Amino acid sequence: MRKIMLALTGVVALSGCATTPSAAVVPSLSSPPSTSSAPAADQRPQLRLDTSDEERRRLYTAYDDCLVGHGVKVLVNIPGPQGGRRLDDSGDPKSAYLACASRLPLQPKELDEDANPNFAAQWNDHVRCLRKHGIKVHVTKPGEWTWDSETNVHPPNEDQIEQDCLREAFGAGS
Repeated sequence: MRKIMLALTGVVALSGCATTPSAAVVPSLSSPPSTSSAPAADQRPQLRLDTSDEERRRLYTAYDDCLVGHGVKVLVNIPGPQGGRRLDDSGDPKSAYLACASRLPLQPKELDEDANPNFAAQWNDHVRCLRKHGIKVHVTKPGEWTWDSETNVHPPNEDQIEQDCLREAFGAGS
């Protein structure tokens, strides 16, 4: 089974292109101080369906840098221009995740099942688009799909097809 998050983060590690960066909302100096230790959702960077791989990578790298700076262990460093690192995802130290929560990018609003009343229908459109482009999958439930069989042919541009179909089905840019 493959979830939206997996689909979007998979693209982060594979390619890059330029775009105008999205800005996080920053409270003004006249804003009253927060009474909660948890960040408000509107303080987190908001991804869009048309967020470039480069911008997505930049936002997640800032989040990862914060986690590492607060004590999360780096398990693997991947060299090269498309490299990166794999962090310990055990959730320890918890204080690091709390300290860095405001840097964790929010997924595109269109992909929020609770906020998008058309999510299920658009997800079905997304999977139809994938199938039309040779990716043989089927919906398991809204927001998830799985392969039709164990012996699937993966097109070399599978990640690009995935992104194009998300944009087409969920109306990026409209």
